[in-house]
Amino acid sequence: MTPKTLRLFGYGVILTFFTRYRFAEASNLSDLVDNLFQNYHTHVRPVCDSNSPIHVKLGIAVRQIINLNEPKQIIEINAWIRLRWNDCHMRWNSSQYGIGHFVVPYNKVWVPDVTLYDNVDSQLLGLKDYRPAIYSDGSVVYNFPTVISSLCKVDVTYFPFDKQICRLQFGSWAHNGLELNMSGISNEADLSAFVDSVEWEVTSVPMVRHVLYYKCCPEPYPDVTFYLKMKRKPLFYLMNLVFPCMLISTVACLGFILPPDSGEKVSLEITVLLSLAVFLMVVSETMPPSSETFPYIGVYFTCAMLLVSMSCLMTVVVLNLHFKGSSGKKVPLYLKRVFSFLATIVCFKIRINDATELKSTLKERKVTHHDNRAFEHTNGNTLDTSKHEKINMFFHNGFHHLNHRQVTENENDNLRAEEMIPDETIMESSSATSEIVNCVKQQLSILGNIENVLHKKRTLAESVEEWQAMAQIMDRVFLIFFTLVSFIYSLTFLMNSYLQDND
Repeated sequence: MTPKTLRLFGYGVILTFFTRYRFAEASNLSDLVDNLFQNYHTHVRPVCDSNSPIHVKLGIAVRQIINLNEPKQIIEINAWIRLRWNDCHMRWNSSQYGIGHFVVPYNKVWVPDVTLYDNVDSQLLGLKDYRPAIYSDGSVVYNFPTVISSLCKVDVTYFPFDKQICRLQFGSWAHNGLELNMSGISNEADLSAFVDSVEWEVTSVPMVRHVLYYKCCPEPYPDVTFYLKMKRKPLFYLMNLVFPCMLISTVACLGFILPPDSGEKVSLEITVLLSLAVFLMVVSETMPPSSETFPYIGVYFTCAMLLVSMSCLMTVVVLNLHFKGSSGKKVPLYLKRVFSFLATIVCFKIRINDATELKSTLKERKVTHHDNRAFEHTNGNTLDTSKHEKINMFFHNGFHHLNHRQVTENENDNLRAEEMIPDETIMESSSATSEIVNCVKQQLSILGNIENVLHKKRTLAESVEEWQAMAQIMDRVFLIFFTLVSFIYSLTFLMNSYLQDND
């Protein structure tokens, strides 16, 4: 025989051997299944010893945190459920059949009614959709994936630095502890295949076994409870909620720096108030409607809104003070004292008129009044005086008001002019002097009226300046108060959140 023929013959022998082996194995599996399930009832708990319960072990592998709905307080988790129990009716001699284990459909074998107590759905998803594996010693292994929707009490006091603990309680709903004993596969859930969440960080999932007694039934009911401990990642909320709120509160401070004449102080504060109201609505949509706990961030936004509302009131007060002097109302003395004290505290300099300038102004007013009286005296007694007195009054009083440089002329020039002027010229000059004096008096009367008007305007302007200075002082006081309060409650919020995050 050629080598090629030998090679083909060898392949044929091997193929025949494996074919017979597979047929034999299939035949053995069919015989095994027929023998095992001949008198087997899938709806009845497999009992070989009536005094011993069936021991069911449960484990869970957390795959992913899908969502935590804070308003509804429902958590969705992608998990793998692992069940282990022993079925005394499912035992065979593996050496006899040559089979160590086999897989059967869910409805071919008894499966414990494991229930998630706080399940939102009617049943545990996936429980009836997969196949358990049965081993020759009677042990049954059932692993299946599921999406758990469970109730989870959410505490948002320290949002967005909060930590949540969701309880996943598994147990038998129909069987008590004397019939079915629940226990855990390990002391904690498996996180080796966990997919990181963008919002939550799972710190640990410890397992605790409880034995509870209910009022309805005297028997014990054991359960296996997994405590899913999570910590929120706060960066998203800090960048989109907290920091914008701080910036908006800072913008509210600009309202106290903005000049009142701009006409935009109140509109700026109202705009800031509306912006904070929108942020508070965004936060309230993510919070559960509970009165037990209120998040610190909600208190933070509420304080910010209250402070901005107060800033609107403060702005109205400042505008009232700023425009109060337009009506001519003077600042009361006690307000001057109070605002002088406040100006010292807030380091605001008040402009004070120079006392020397004030005295000089009063002196000029007295001189003007004296000169007017002199003109009245000159006009009434001009015709009754002598030539020398007439000319002296004319040169001393008349030209004093017309031209001050003539007052400084030499007295000898006046005497020579007196000798050279005839009587007729003197009479004509006296008549002309009288007319000039009357004209000058009219001009002085007009100037006096103008001076009175200017004095009233000056008084009104001083009153307006005083009220405006008071408004500036109040702006400075409110600015310091707003800044301090904003800093204090912002620091308090961040410190409480930081301590909670490191707790």
